[in-house]
Amino acid sequence: MKTILGIIVACIALVCYISLHGENNEKTVSNSVEAPIDSLDIIDSIFDEDDSDAESLNDIRFADFEDEDWLDNEYIRTLRQYIDDFNAGKIEDEALNPFRKAAKGKFVIYKVEPALMGGLFIMFTFIDQPEDIFSTWVYSEVNETTRRVTNYSVEGIKHEDFKNDMPREEILKIVNERPELKLF
Repeated sequence: MKTILGIIVACIALVCYISLHGENNEKTVSNSVEAPIDSLDIIDSIFDEDDSDAESLNDIRFADFEDEDWLDNEYIRTLRQYIDDFNAGKIEDEALNPFRKAAKGKFVIYKVEPALMGGLFIMFTFIDQPEDIFSTWVYSEVNETTRRVTNYSVEGIKHEDFKNDMPREEILKIVNERPELKLF
């Protein structure tokens, strides 16, 4: 049973990786110093079936996260830098090209959660075009010995098919009322 579950999880991880790196989402830059991540190396939260008590790399990545850390962290700052680099013309991103004007402004986090393949899955919307939702996967490397997390990299941005119904004014009101929410 564990073998079948492991295969299913690996397939889901591969599908997620392919969807973020498909033909329409060409990645042209990474904040990572090292070579791009191989698709077989990114499935780092899947255990050997005989090692069910093992700690995943995501357990290390998010071990010290408090509630507020989920809404303000290095993964989100890496996304902000990626968008800044896009706006400065340092990188090209096909998914963001049609939204170039909105990308010049701030964004707000719509949802975050640990990515099955490691790192953080982030959904966000630009405050100047809040009806459009985007998703991204921000990966990081983990040194299991030192427990250091390094080399954060945006692994693609996708414009989602569904829309956000909350208008800009309402989003800004909520951000002002809840200090843990921020505009990036």
